[in-house]
Amino acid sequence: MIKFQWQKVSTHWFLIFFVFSTCFDLYSQTEKDPAESKTDNKKKIDFTIRLGQGGFTDNRSPIGKLGGGQLTLDIKPKKLPVAVAVSVSNEYYTNSAEPTHSYEIAGLTAVNILYMTKLLKNKRVTFFAGGGAGGLNVPKSEENPDEMEKGIFYNIEAGLNIRLFWKMGFYGIYKYLYAKKEINHVNVINFSEHIVLLGFTFQFSL
Repeated sequence: MIKFQWQKVSTHWFLIFFVFSTCFDLYSQTEKDPAESKTDNKKKIDFTIRLGQGGFTDNRSPIGKLGGGQLTLDIKPKKLPVAVAVSVSNEYYTNSAEPTHSYEIAGLTAVNILYMTKLLKNKRVTFFAGGGAGGLNVPKSEENPDEMEKGIFYNIEAGLNIRLFWKMGFYGIYKYLYAKKEINHVNVINFSEHIVLLGFTFQFSL
């Protein structure tokens, strides 16, 4: 149930952020005076919510690949001298709703520092790249699927965020993930993966 539960939580949080920010935006639009058209320039932080799906190839899997998902929040202060954002994401990469193998990632949390810059004059396309670290959970065995081996991973990533209309858009991202852990000279966690994810974005400022 880990995968399905994660997807439900991801969707619920995305909807909560969407409704909250939409209501906030509509409220601010109705409350402000027409002369206050520069209100957006006074907002101090940009937020981007990313919700995507993807995966990576892995010969340890019977089907040669693993599918996964990502829910990410990028937080970018506007007044920094460099366009840098702090990115926090939750992800999973499994073959089923109940991961049981050590080559599956039941869940991970990543904290990354990303450089962000606009690529086009209309400011609809944003390029971002950076890296960071986090923790992950891997099933110990098929016999004990609820028991998890915990480990640390490192990753780098780069991608594009394209705003289509209003605050909505989509993104594509490539990331490299590395994690290794040995117990008694046996690899209990072993990942060196090239991951691709595609999904939707929602942007707002406060």
